[in-house]
Amino acid sequence: MNLVVAGAGAVGEQVAAAQLAAGNAVGLVDLDPARAAQLAARGFSVVTGDAGVTDTLEEAGALRADVLVACTGRDDENLVISLLARRRLEVPRVVARVNDEAHRWLFDETWGVDAAVSSAGSLVSLIEEATGSMRVVRLADLPAVGLVLLEAAVTATSAVRGRSVADLTLARGDVVAAVVRRGRSIPAAEVQRLRSGDRVLVLTSPDGEARIHRSFYPDDGRPVPGRGST
Repeated sequence: MNLVVAGAGAVGEQVAAAQLAAGNAVGLVDLDPARAAQLAARGFSVVTGDAGVTDTLEEAGALRADVLVACTGRDDENLVISLLARRRLEVPRVVARVNDEAHRWLFDETWGVDAAVSSAGSLVSLIEEATGSMRVVRLADLPAVGLVLLEAAVTATSAVRGRSVADLTLARGDVVAAVVRRGRSIPAAEVQRLRSGDRVLVLTSPDGEARIHRSFYPDDGRPVPGRGST
């Protein structure tokens, strides 16, 4: 899993270290050259620059990131970074740090934020949850009709990115119900090209979860998320 952490202070370093230990690839961004050099000397991959600039985030790996964490010490900067990540770079999952609780109400989908937390520990837990289960999530069991509803996330590494819904390789009986893009549900027939950040709702048989996972991520060697993933 690829992550970009914008803001390499104490919180950003803690988040990056935890994710590296979990086997994820992490790119750090910090405006302070001395701080960036310090972290690079410790083995971190660091880009020196303003994380509120698209080119800087791209240099850090945002175009291939599955998760971006905006955790500078200023809420206004975290909001701008989150918006750029979601709207311009199409990062599928954006997590932001809230420094002042009075500003928490701003941290929502309007600014591209999927989840906002205030402590380093909460950030690490939230990211671990996201990286562990964001690809395919079992939303509901429909026993009356013998089906389950799955949500499959399209990320930069997904095999279906750039393809239309009609071109998806699904088993007979699997049905794409809708595509959720930027918080809005779109009929599957109207989606010309799947983008990073899209969430595809699929109706399938109770044993279809692994099959859908392979369709979206055929080269993914990680365990398939099980029932109850969130």
